[in-house]
Amino acid sequence: CTGPGASRRRGMRLEPRAGQMDALLLQRFHPEEYHRRFLADGVRPDGRAPATRRPSRLQPAALAAAFGSASVRLGGSSAVAGVRAECTEASPDLPALGHVTATVELPPLCSSAFRDRHVAAGTSTFLASALNDVLNSPHVLDAAQLHIREGELYWTLHVHVVCLNYDGNAFDLCVLAALAALEDTFLPALGEGSAAPSEGAGPLRLVALPTGSPGAVSEARQLLLKSRPLPVTFARLPGDVWVLDPSAGEEALGASVSLCLVGGRWLVYHRGGGATAERFLSELMPLARGSVPALAELLDGARRAAALTGGKL
Repeated sequence: CTGPGASRRRGMRLEPRAGQMDALLLQRFHPEEYHRRFLADGVRPDGRAPATRRPSRLQPAALAAAFGSASVRLGGSSAVAGVRAECTEASPDLPALGHVTATVELPPLCSSAFRDRHVAAGTSTFLASALNDVLNSPHVLDAAQLHIREGELYWTLHVHVVCLNYDGNAFDLCVLAALAALEDTFLPALGEGSAAPSEGAGPLRLVALPTGSPGAVSEARQLLLKSRPLPVTFARLPGDVWVLDPSAGEEALGASVSLCLVGGRWLVYHRGGGATAERFLSELMPLARGSVPALAELLDGARRAAALTGGKL
């Protein structure tokens, strides 16, 4: 069909597509202006208000072969964490004290942002350092639970977090995954057994025993944490607007700050700058405190669901 009317109709059909293309170009080449236009109306590009978190999901016992494990999804970001428990012998250089050793892996497949090895290594190191700091806090971990033989043997818990897909807020993602995996951790009973034939007749070694076996040196136990470290991350967008649970696109625009509630106190971790003290007290801290019930319910709800389906707690 040709003629003036058809041209007008074709023009009307093309107009939305042209507007969409303009938005895509603006987002790619002028991301600050793109976000600023949304924020002027009190929303973010994904439709959330500045103080709204993305939908989240947590699943304990995600890995069958681990001592404890969990998977977590925050919006488009997802990760899985596994715990490996190692029987460690005390040495003169190290105190006989059980502890957590955390590592974080950000493979290139989870995001093109981590194809650069230096970026991936720097972010992984920052996250692993924060996890080790938080999870070994005396307000979180009761090291006495990890004793096998007082002053001689103890459990070392190796927590490994792998990011499966990355769309921002790696701090909250990794802390929640590691925390849920530790809450899912079950340590087996240990007893003395003969050395393996390949090792020859030598000193006795500790072997895992079925729960309730007589003569156990160390009883089987569910790991119990003293308290839950709960993370809350913010990013600063154009116009000095701080938003909760940032996406990768939002994090790329400026500074971010992560808070973690440990033993009733907030630890602060900066990435690229931070808010002023006045902004912290008047805006970010109230939002962080307001996020605690939802985070606790995320963990509790996953544990209730696991109990109903016969999963490990």
